[in-house]
Amino acid sequence: MIKAVTITLSLAFATGTLAQSTTYAVDPATTKLVWTGKKVTGQHHGNINVDSGSVHWGESGLTKAEVIIDMTSITNLDMNPESASKLIGHLKSTDFFNTETYKTATFKTSTVDKKTGVEAGMPNYTVAGDLTIKGVTKPVRFDVLAWKEAGIVRAAGTIVFDRTLYDIKYRSGQFFDALGDKMINDMVELTFDLRGK
Repeated sequence: MIKAVTITLSLAFATGTLAQSTTYAVDPATTKLVWTGKKVTGQHHGNINVDSGSVHWGESGLTKAEVIIDMTSITNLDMNPESASKLIGHLKSTDFFNTETYKTATFKTSTVDKKTGVEAGMPNYTVAGDLTIKGVTKPVRFDVLAWKEAGIVRAAGTIVFDRTLYDIKYRSGQFFDALGDKMINDMVELTFDLRGK
């Protein structure tokens, strides 16, 4: 999911301070955000564009990040053009994200705990924070791999959220009976590779 949602991603050490951090501007051209939605008969995925944001990096590493994503930019990558157009139109409708009214979504961390003894290439932070979609805010928790290379700060991970908590109940097995193979999974994956320069 990616061009008409605004997601604010804030990452901060539980014990870190922002005063000693350097701010890097998020690069929309190289930052990637991919959504995956699953149903009984398969799954679909696509992109969402990042609008802007900032990443903060201190002496101990990642301290904070803020990202704005445009939800109206949702695309699909695994269907033919006609089917993809119908799906994207539905995802933007009131059955799902209602992007005409809610053009942005935000994520803001409350804590970021740095892991110890982590193998190279594995997530080295655990992030907790609030995810806001359609004006509804709920807590989420997930792992992040963050590092700095050649003057670029990167943070990569996957947020998994229950869409029904954000009043997105279309074909949810929690709220509708006898859906059969028309049931859509409540859990949505939002995978990101955030780059700040």
